[in-house]
Amino acid sequence: MTANIRFGVLGPLDVRLGDRPVPVPAGRARVLLATLLLRANRPVPVDDLVERLWDGGPPDPRRARATLQMAVTRLRRALGEANVVRTAANGYLADVPPGALDLHRFRELVAAGDFTAALRLWRGEPLSDVPSPLLHAEDVAPLLEEHLVVRERRIEADLEAGRAAELVPELRSLTREHPLRERFRGQLMRALHRVGRRDEALAAYEELRSRLAEELGVDPGPNLRRLHRDLLDARPVPRQVPPSPGMFVGRDAELRELDGLLDGDAGTVVISAVGGAAGIGKTTLALHWANRVADRFPDGQLYVDLRGFHPVAEPVPPGEAIRGFLEVLGVPGDRVPVDLDARAALYRTVLADRRVLVVLDNARDSDQVRPLLPGGARPRVLITSRNDLSGLVVREGAVPLSLGLLAEPDARALLERQVGARRAAAEPEALAALLGYCGGLPLALAILAARAAADASLPLSALAAELADERTRLAALDAGGPTTDLRAVLSWSSGQLSPLAARVFRLLGLHPGSNRSVEAIASMAGLPPARIREPLRELVRSRLLSQPSPGRVLSHDLVCLHAADEAREHFTDAERRAVLRRLLDHYLHTADRADRLLYPQRDPLDLDPADDAVVPAPLADHRDALAWFEAEHQVLVTLVGRAHERGFPAHAWRLAWACATYFQRRGHWHDQLATQRIALASGEQLGDLDAQVRAHRNIGLMRIKLGELDHAAEHYRRALELAAELGDAFGRARAHRGLAAVFERQGRYADSLRECRSALELFRATGEACTVAGALNAVGWFHTLLGDHDAALAHCGEALVVFQEVGDRFGQANALDSLGHALHHSGRVDEAVARFREAVELWRDTGSRDEEANTLRRLAQAERDRGAVDEAVAAARQALAIFAELDPAEAESLRGEISRLSS
Repeated sequence: MTANIRFGVLGPLDVRLGDRPVPVPAGRARVLLATLLLRANRPVPVDDLVERLWDGGPPDPRRARATLQMAVTRLRRALGEANVVRTAANGYLADVPPGALDLHRFRELVAAGDFTAALRLWRGEPLSDVPSPLLHAEDVAPLLEEHLVVRERRIEADLEAGRAAELVPELRSLTREHPLRERFRGQLMRALHRVGRRDEALAAYEELRSRLAEELGVDPGPNLRRLHRDLLDARPVPRQVPPSPGMFVGRDAELRELDGLLDGDAGTVVISAVGGAAGIGKTTLALHWANRVADRFPDGQLYVDLRGFHPVAEPVPPGEAIRGFLEVLGVPGDRVPVDLDARAALYRTVLADRRVLVVLDNARDSDQVRPLLPGGARPRVLITSRNDLSGLVVREGAVPLSLGLLAEPDARALLERQVGARRAAAEPEALAALLGYCGGLPLALAILAARAAADASLPLSALAAELADERTRLAALDAGGPTTDLRAVLSWSSGQLSPLAARVFRLLGLHPGSNRSVEAIASMAGLPPARIREPLRELVRSRLLSQPSPGRVLSHDLVCLHAADEAREHFTDAERRAVLRRLLDHYLHTADRADRLLYPQRDPLDLDPADDAVVPAPLADHRDALAWFEAEHQVLVTLVGRAHERGFPAHAWRLAWACATYFQRRGHWHDQLATQRIALASGEQLGDLDAQVRAHRNIGLMRIKLGELDHAAEHYRRALELAAELGDAFGRARAHRGLAAVFERQGRYADSLRECRSALELFRATGEACTVAGALNAVGWFHTLLGDHDAALAHCGEALVVFQEVGDRFGQANALDSLGHALHHSGRVDEAVARFREAVELWRDTGSRDEEANTLRRLAQAERDRGAVDEAVAAARQALAIFAELDPAEAESLRGEISRLSS
């Protein structure tokens, strides 16, 4: 039997072989097949078939059997490969494979409870193109009733799932089509009641009652009369949730998570505590979702603003909130107990069997919320709070849902919706600036939108100018009311803090970053880290801070500005200066430790002891050091400038020096140049020649990186003069090395070699092995650039041995790179490739991205020369990825090389 035969009787008769329709002859053959399919896989007696084919009986019974046989033959021939007509004892049957008949699939889906899928199989009235009144009266009519019953069951399931609103139009249509069918009428009444249209539900009953009385002289059945009485005596259905806010965008993931809570374990109360910082949009999300799912709660919605963080009013006591709920639920005032426990017990009793959503907005803590939690399996609770309500999570199994900042596309959509697309398109730069200043905080965006909407003549650029100055930014985010003044809203949270947490919060306003370590905060507070952890936990619970990783806390930029305002109000100038000194000590001593881990052989710094209360960050190795520099990068740049501006020049130049290795290795050349200029100014202010020598050398190096060779040479010569005046042989040697690098860029390799020999002589006088090895490697490098590769291999090989003995990974990488170049140009390409690969691994380990890119470029050239084109292209592309970030000109040049390699 062909496996892909399909028969359809739930609509016009349909036979298909695969995707191809099989024509069925009109007349008796069509009636025959329809009759057999309706009794598929069961024998149908000849007499029954004859009765159907002649619609009650043939005019000549003697010829009926012969005519039937001819009809069977014709049908079989027409069906061809789709033929399922078989001869049975005293009749025929349709031998239909499992799943081939739509009627069978319909009944299987109904048995499985998938009513929606079952109903989708119906294509219209069954067998509408089969001309047999008897078949339609006796076979099709029961099918139509079966269809209606399944539709009733599907609607019942949808009602239980809370889809009342979308069912009302369908049920209106069904009651018009079947005006006397009581179950459809009852379902319509229930759907209308659940969406708050009780009067319409009663009117629907009255319409049916009148029609039955007029047409049949009877009353509705007992089930419908009972439903009518229930509606007349219906409990109040509260709809207290305020309308959904108009300015709602995004939050798709959070809405999906809330939707999922509705389908949770029916045996427990599901509580979703929506947390988040002030202005993050907790209430907006809660109201939007509550309105969206209103029809899932046919017994109503309760709402109360608990005023946990209100500028004036006291928080709502739980007993008062319960009294309000009981009153709206129809409990007379004289039945409401005085005792809180008894009142809460009555509240739980009233709600126990009701499918109600309770929205508890702006809760202060778990104790305020706990008495308001209903019992039973049907109610659901949604809570918003600035605190994390961890007590509810632990004891009541609450599901925490914390809100983050709006993503940039959603923030843009919110602002554009309010100011208008045309206005936003006219000032794209101002709009981008406003988005940046708000940082995805919904309240800040809403306030800006309100201000812009209130004055259509106000340019967005004028608003952006107000927000550009940090000192006036919070003042600009005020739309004239206590709930639309960002400073006021933030103060509701900060004003609730314990004394120590409040002091720590204000101290954060004196820190130049938004992401701080516990050690930095402890140093500012003058307290051990153990004493600072509890107030930080309180700030995290209050959503003024978040904790992105262990040992670090983060706050929004606007919260930082509020903390700065608080610091200016509560700390004296002397207190702020003392805090800044401890903060600078923390960063200087930590940066010095990190620098020594990155470059143990570097010139040491002579540091004054830190304040006794200062806590440096714990750093175990060079990887910890790199991670710390990465996390604190922008803070360090800011603090160098702040130290110089506020009278701490010694901290300024030393902190700039301690950051230089990191800036150089990671390619942050502009930051290094900026901080070294400040270091030079601080050194000149102090009259400190050592500070000036170091700064001139570092500025010279950055000028080389930026291609400003004449300026670089001036700084190195000035460093040479000052080091000579100071009697600093080491500083003079470093300056000679710098001049060699300048001359190298100018193609003056002989001059570079002369400068490196001068440096080598001075370094040998100091007796410091690593500096001597570095100078040896430099001498070897310039020998190979001048074509003397044997001399280069000798000098660089000697340097490598020293670097390996002392464990200087940076020096080893330099020497290996130089050896690779000399070997490559000596014709020993395989050895060169091996040296380059060793150097690349060491550069990566030390975090030296610029040097890694240069070695990768030389490796690509060596691979090309030994015929390994794929390896050459791979190395060049790795170098390109680094140069694309650090040096666009080098990146462009390298793209051309890759193109030539690949062609």
